[in-house]
Amino acid sequence: MKFKHSFFVGEENRIKIFGVDFVNLYFVGIIFAQFGWTAENVARIITLGIFDCRFHLLPFISPYMLIAFAFHIFFRDSDNITFFGKKLFRKRTFFTVAAENALCLLMICTAVFLGELIVGNMWEICFGVQLWNYSEQPFHVTQYAGLIPTLGYGIGAFLIFKLIYNPLMKSVSKEISYKVVKTTDLTLGAFILIDTLIMIIQIMVFGNPPIYWVVRIW
Repeated sequence: MKFKHSFFVGEENRIKIFGVDFVNLYFVGIIFAQFGWTAENVARIITLGIFDCRFHLLPFISPYMLIAFAFHIFFRDSDNITFFGKKLFRKRTFFTVAAENALCLLMICTAVFLGELIVGNMWEICFGVQLWNYSEQPFHVTQYAGLIPTLGYGIGAFLIFKLIYNPLMKSVSKEISYKVVKTTDLTLGAFILIDTLIMIIQIMVFGNPPIYWVVRIW
């Protein structure tokens, strides 16, 4: 992984991760943070009839920002998937492309399962709070992971990667000025992280995640 040494200098010295500007990846991460907030609320409306703040003041969930970096580092290009920059097959045929996509989906679902399991248990061990609970769903593994949310979020993330990720990255890099992207990262991106920090502090102080608003749909 090659990093260049300053965030604020000219184009030739921008921070890059495998050839892509860090600020562009961060900007796409902000979009994914909004996708994540929306996806969680859609799932809650369908299953519980509840629409809420998801413990944040802003309609963004910062951990979803990491998805943009994970896509780029692990898979690079949704039209020509590699794994950590390496091709699994020399020839591109129907079967090799299908195998690459199947492995990509499996890796994403595995990451969703392990991520929810680890993060959920970490919050409970460190702060004594349960941020979500899948205990009433079939095929759950503890209250923090299960087959249904793993497939739901995993397939959703895979479709975003295959259908949205490449066009989104190209639009950000070619159609939005670097100044606008960097300014957005430094303002909205910073506020998103501060919002998450506020949530963590409230949990540490009060022992409960903040619920700013809730709307019951049905």
